[in-house]
Amino acid sequence: FQRTRWHTMSQSLLDNWSDEGCAAAISEAAASPADPSAPNPLKVVLHDLSSAVVRGALEPERLVTVLSDAALVDRALLPRVQSDLADIFWFLGLRIEAEKSDEDGDGAPKQQLLALVAALLQAELVAPELLKARLDPEMLQEAGLVASHADFHRAQVRLNTRALYTQQKYNLLREGSEGYSKLVTELAELPAGPRDGTSTRGCTRAAEVVANVQSLIGYFDLDPNRVLDLVLEALEAVPSRASHRSLVELFNPQYLPHVLGFKFQFYKGEAEATPLSLYALCGLLLKQGAVELEQVLPHLEPSLPKLREMHAADVARQVA
Repeated sequence: FQRTRWHTMSQSLLDNWSDEGCAAAISEAAASPADPSAPNPLKVVLHDLSSAVVRGALEPERLVTVLSDAALVDRALLPRVQSDLADIFWFLGLRIEAEKSDEDGDGAPKQQLLALVAALLQAELVAPELLKARLDPEMLQEAGLVASHADFHRAQVRLNTRALYTQQKYNLLREGSEGYSKLVTELAELPAGPRDGTSTRGCTRAAEVVANVQSLIGYFDLDPNRVLDLVLEALEAVPSRASHRSLVELFNPQYLPHVLGFKFQFYKGEAEATPLSLYALCGLLLKQGAVELEQVLPHLEPSLPKLREMHAADVARQVA
């Protein structure tokens, strides 16, 4: 009922447009009590208006005129309107891409959406920083907010890695050195194969080591990111241990590509070459499906565009 009510209001507004009527609909929707079981009224109205722009039924300037007039729309509503519009632009961008077919050669819906985004940016009704946080990199490039969506995505991944996974702890005594020493000892007990004789206590089941590692993390309150780094070191030293997937599965799979990528970035610009064992470990994790190639590529050098340039130059040199 609520969805139909606000949709009907939006449709009526589009059939008989007036700036005052649009402002009244936005204000009424914003003041409507929130119902967790129903769509947000303000988002419904803004979505219908934005969809009308995408269809070409409403000029972007009309919506911008209403939102920019302080006498029509209370300035206190602007933060909510901006946030909702950013979500709506993201959703409409996905919908346009999903509905795109080979017959759609002009790309009119996408151009209409970009025109609306540009008009709101010019009127300073939507902050560029907000759009950069919500929209896809490809759409940001098309809107002129970033120069290259590939470079923006790569920088985003590296920024997240530095912010979340760079270790900034220097006092080993305060890091629970006993816990880490026990962790390293336990990782050395991980069987490397069915007839492995490296275990000092005769451990033949990986489940025993995995359970002990989990207990050590909880008992000594160890940093999961650093534990994951040590686990990867152990697997890199003895690649056959990577077959014990349950050990890697202890950790959040979203963190694994960042920690692995950070290990690659460590050797960037260093005199020491990246060890082959690290490439072998990465290959094993890719084969097992623990990480995806697209998640690792942003951390590697040279970048894909640079590789294409190098390949083209190499081909040209061979032809010459």
